[in-house]
Amino acid sequence: MVNMQYSLGIDLGGSHIAAALVDEEGRLLFKKTRQTDISGGVKGVAADIGLLGQSLLKNLDHNKRASVEHVGVGVPGPIHPETRKIISAPNLGWEDVDLFSELVPYFPNQEIHIVNDATCAAWAEYKFGALQDYPNSMLLTLGTGLGGGLIYRGQVFDGGNSYGFEPGHTILVADGELCSCGRRGCLEAYVSVKALRREADKALKQYPDSLLLRDKSLDASMPYTIRELFAAAAAGDPAAKYSVDLYVHYLAIGIASFVVILQPEIIALGGGISHQGTEFYTGLQEAVARHLLAGARQPVPPVIPAKLGNDAGIVGAAISR
Repeated sequence: MVNMQYSLGIDLGGSHIAAALVDEEGRLLFKKTRQTDISGGVKGVAADIGLLGQSLLKNLDHNKRASVEHVGVGVPGPIHPETRKIISAPNLGWEDVDLFSELVPYFPNQEIHIVNDATCAAWAEYKFGALQDYPNSMLLTLGTGLGGGLIYRGQVFDGGNSYGFEPGHTILVADGELCSCGRRGCLEAYVSVKALRREADKALKQYPDSLLLRDKSLDASMPYTIRELFAAAAAGDPAAKYSVDLYVHYLAIGIASFVVILQPEIIALGGGISHQGTEFYTGLQEAVARHLLAGARQPVPPVIPAKLGNDAGIVGAAISR
């Protein structure tokens, strides 16, 4: 690829840091990952990111390395638009953290951007994935938490004050389940992996013959996987079906609320929980329609799986400016 320009994209997650050089077409080169270690605080994480990024840059010859002018880091939390500090990242145990300043010594020749990870993923899906051709669209990431990014008129929409879009922390149930952010009743507290397990564990007490308990126990050393939970639900297992149906119910209510307010043309779902079949998406879209203000009488945006998978955050970070 002659004269191809690269940027460095880094996706900082609660369990792993993933990084790669990304070209102008959103293709990854020299991807590397390592476990996230927060024991050393922000300085330790910055060092890990710096060393990971520099190890990737060393794969390029001198001229190409010098042409890499941008480093984008996607982080799991809102970013202050002026100070560039991470306001809150519950999955990392961070509050008001200045990751930007800690990264400067590792990338003295690059411009550094700190961006919300779900916003990165949404931008990547719009430029190269499932949201192409939809200038008013939304991505929701379903996993440890509930993140999301909004594309409005072909640009990332970060709100009037540029603090970003945090769909997981809208209140679904007043004084409800405790959320990782410290508040109660957030949508994330009902549509996260933890929430799925919480409701499934409750149901398993009523259904001790569940497929999820065969040759296993509720002991934390042998948990069922989320994939097993959805497979059991599809097979008609009552405990699994109850928890999955409840998950879809809560997710549909949340999505319907976003549709009523924001009216996106299409919604893509990313993250680990999104890797489901057609039946899941059909049922979810039907449930969304039931909860809309005018029901199915108004346009119901398609709810579809995202395309870029785990690489969306890296790509979006690399192309964010």
